[in-house]
Amino acid sequence: MFKGMKAYIDSYELISILVEKSLCYPIKVFYLVDGDFRKRLEYLDLAEDCQEFYKYRMRFDYSIELNKEYIIEDESGNRCFLRSGSIIRSPEFERKFAYDGPLGAEYHKEYTIFRAWSPVAKKLMVELYKDSGKERYDFTYVNKGLWECVVEGDLDGIGYLYFVKVNERLQALLDPYAISSAENEKYNYVVNPDKFYKMKYPMPEFSGIYTDAVIYEASVRDFTNQLKSENCGTFLGMVENNPTDKGPTGLDYIKSLGITHLQLLPTYDFGGVDDVDKDSRYNWGYNPDQYMVPCGWYSKHPEDPYSRINELLELIDECHKRGIRVIMDVVFNHVYHWKTFGFEKLVPGYPYRVNLDATVNNASGCGNTMATEKYMNSRFITDVLTFYVKTYKVSGFRFDLMGLLDINSLNNSFKKLKELEPNIMLYGEGWNMDNPLPDEFRPHMYNHKKTPGYAFFNDRYRDYVRGSQWDKQPGYAFGSGKSLYDLHKLVLGSCLDYYRFDEPNQTINYVECHDNYTFYDYGYYAISQSDEAVRNASRLALELILISIGVPFIHAGQEFFRTKRGVENAYNSSDYINMIDYRRRDEYIDNVNIIRDLIQIRKEYDCFRISTKEEVLERIHKLDGVTTLHTAGLVAQNDGFNLYVIAKNDSCDFELEIGKSEMIFDGFGRCSKKEEKYILQKPGVYIFRKDK
Repeated sequence: MFKGMKAYIDSYELISILVEKSLCYPIKVFYLVDGDFRKRLEYLDLAEDCQEFYKYRMRFDYSIELNKEYIIEDESGNRCFLRSGSIIRSPEFERKFAYDGPLGAEYHKEYTIFRAWSPVAKKLMVELYKDSGKERYDFTYVNKGLWECVVEGDLDGIGYLYFVKVNERLQALLDPYAISSAENEKYNYVVNPDKFYKMKYPMPEFSGIYTDAVIYEASVRDFTNQLKSENCGTFLGMVENNPTDKGPTGLDYIKSLGITHLQLLPTYDFGGVDDVDKDSRYNWGYNPDQYMVPCGWYSKHPEDPYSRINELLELIDECHKRGIRVIMDVVFNHVYHWKTFGFEKLVPGYPYRVNLDATVNNASGCGNTMATEKYMNSRFITDVLTFYVKTYKVSGFRFDLMGLLDINSLNNSFKKLKELEPNIMLYGEGWNMDNPLPDEFRPHMYNHKKTPGYAFFNDRYRDYVRGSQWDKQPGYAFGSGKSLYDLHKLVLGSCLDYYRFDEPNQTINYVECHDNYTFYDYGYYAISQSDEAVRNASRLALELILISIGVPFIHAGQEFFRTKRGVENAYNSSDYINMIDYRRRDEYIDNVNIIRDLIQIRKEYDCFRISTKEEVLERIHKLDGVTTLHTAGLVAQNDGFNLYVIAKNDSCDFELEIGKSEMIFDGFGRCSKKEEKYILQKPGVYIFRKDK
């Protein structure tokens, strides 16, 4: 083949031919060659798109099948392969190859069916790794981009890889729909679902009302790397309880807090780590490689076909045993290595959004941005989510950089997930990030009306209470005399006066998550507050979160002033930086108990869990006579009694007289105090109950 010429199918009637300028091409005659058939193409125009090539645009009226090989020939007899080009981004391509049937490896004892989707592949094979050696089998093209291969015999536990020829060469790839893998992604496995761990405990009851949830975000590795056992750093390490003098560890500790939902940082198979030499590299997991395969780095035996599957199933089952629902952190805005991702090898150019110059868009900051609006990408998202609900009994999903996805895909997934689990919980990062998708299709928080089933991380809440990551100024919790108008709006669900959302169930109230500084580090390292001042501010901030209407979100260790030693972005830092330090938990166990008490109070009094704007307006009002530069108050109406909630961020004495009332929370724990007059001294949240 002639190396100085390349040809691409751009539509069902247009071919682009690129010829190196150094060849001084004076001709405009090209032919489409299909075996013995040879047809002249119609010349349209010549565009000098770059310095190296002439670009000839040619029209054709020949019925091309994208899974067949064709040759382009010039009048001098120079030849090149005809490749799939921008046709894969055409509406015709989407309509013609929208496929809804099964994909992946379907196991039966007598045979296994392998299915893959590639409208543009010229050849597809599966290579099996048996004790007797390697065996290859050809796929057969069916229709709508579907290829199938049936292999006789019992393939349980047999490794496999796909090989695809799209353009000129055969390339190996992992099955994008695989559910099991060997260590470090050597190949996938065929597995028998009957051998999966059988879950013993039902999914815990949950109302489905988002404001009834208390979310706790944790990493499997971080929570288990202090273990002195073989389960250190693994799924099963979360189940172990190695109690200290001050309390339990692992899931038993999380249960003791009273949270309802455990959000796990990515548990699918991700890059940036070594499944075997586990301590050689660290990563949070936002490097998706195999979406339906549990993470080998978290598995005791990553080389085994079933180990990682059964360990994740057991972890989720143990969460259910303790009354905790599990939320998975999912990343659909990008993949780790876009050039080697399975879909890219099967259909080059299809998986990603592109810029005007056809380069891969990088709005995610990770080298690529997934084109989730494409039919098969959108379908893949729904397939992954429903797979985890069906197989692993996952109760919800947190979407990384959700604003980079698309509204239609999210709403389609919501509909399917609600059918499987009516009380599913869905939320994500709704930042509005510039990318090729038009704004009206982006699921950012300013388009929240278009995705009513999703909640959003409320950065306005974070920045007001803590302070902004960008300007490094102290927020309300650090004693700032910020607008109490804003504080009231945030505490009341960010839904009044069009403050941000229409309903309070769309706001995830938080001041700390895995990203950026921990709250403690923001105060101590970023804005140079004293240790005591930061701990007081951290306590106040978390108390505000737990009494605010909306969805409270707690980052693991926040309750005992977690520090990452000043590292602002610790995604690939060491265990020393990222670990959950139970020694620090024990040192600040009093603060942990404060949070336990307030979570229980939140559960007992439904006025903290109001889910509609209408009810907020009806039941919650400002408390007259308490508003100062640093103090705010609310009264919540309940049947037979009222609750009075005071928040203050300074150490000045504040005199409060409510009448015959009982203080039930004094900023440092649950209490029962009845006085005619209260002197509120330290920063914190104070709650009073007064019978009507």
